[in-house]
Amino acid sequence: MSRERVLQQRLRTLATLEEAVTALRSLSAQHFLTARSRLAAVRAYRDEVRGFLGVLSARDPAPVSAGSTGIVLIAADLGLVGDYTTSLVREALALRAESEPGPLVCLGRRAVTPLARAGVQPAAVQPAPTSVAGLTGVLLPLVDTLLALQRNGELASLWLVAARFEGAGEYRPVRVPVLPVAAPTDVPPLAASPYCDAERLRTVVVREYLYASLYETLLESLASEHGKRLVTAESARSWLEERVDATHRLAAALRRETSTQEVLELVAAGRAARRDAGDVT
Repeated sequence: MSRERVLQQRLRTLATLEEAVTALRSLSAQHFLTARSRLAAVRAYRDEVRGFLGVLSARDPAPVSAGSTGIVLIAADLGLVGDYTTSLVREALALRAESEPGPLVCLGRRAVTPLARAGVQPAAVQPAPTSVAGLTGVLLPLVDTLLALQRNGELASLWLVAARFEGAGEYRPVRVPVLPVAAPTDVPPLAASPYCDAERLRTVVVREYLYASLYETLLESLASEHGKRLVTAESARSWLEERVDATHRLAAALRRETSTQEVLELVAAGRAARRDAGDVT
């Protein structure tokens, strides 16, 4: 295969890669903006639910059972995020070493291998959500599972280990305490209701608070993950543009070299023809 054909094939391959990276960049930007736009509303709702729990706890505080510390590790399933998952696994292992180990639930299958290297077997592994639209399907069964573990005395506290968004492409692994709920105490007590038992109402509010807290943390994680992927895709796109430009320059140089060689061959052929004509005469 000639060098020119090789360069043309390389240009077609680079163009295909550039289309894929551009599509990934656009998709990550969309998910990033969607996650960021919903954070303020979710935080306000979580604070409202927590305040209502404080009203209930002011009358009849729920006891805190002794037990182990559960961890929900929120990692990622998709690539192009560098050491995103590895840094979160390190934070989860550090928290686990500082407390009495309890069940560890992992969102994201990429975290299973580094956890196994550390000798940790997750109690459950679920796919990590890749978009805001997929959060509800993950959270509803997860919340019920975590509350069941608490009721059964298998965990006294629950922490989330996730990424906190700190700018496009920037994040920080954080620990978010969720259970037991630190309810506010500076609220007036709620009058008893003839329609609903206080303990039943508290259970419903705790479930809703846990759901809102997980939803907020997952939004932060999605923003961090897609922000990191967005920066990576932009770097890849810039690199591809440089390679395409360099390949075009190489192909142009090859065409000039080929044209020059053809001209030299014509000149040489002309000189040879004149010599042959002189010999004949």
